[in-house]
Amino acid sequence: MMEPGLGAVIFLILTIIVVFSVGAFLVYRVMNRPNAHIGSRLPTEDPSAEVGPEDGSDPPSDP
Repeated sequence: MMEPGLGAVIFLILTIIVVFSVGAFLVYRVMNRPNAHIGSRLPTEDPSAEVGPEDGSDPPSDP
C-alpha cells in the first residue's frame, strides 16, 4: 500500500501536468488562427500621421 504523502505528491504532479497541457492546448489553438500574431493587431503605418507642429509643417503666425 502507498504512503499517504506519496499519493498526494502523485496527485499534485498529475494535476500540474493536466493544467499545463490544457493551457498549452489553448495557446496553440489561439495562436494558430489567421492573423493571430501581434503584428496583425498593430495599426498600419501612416506617414502623414507622424507629422506634427514641431516638424515645421505649420508656418508660424506673426502677431
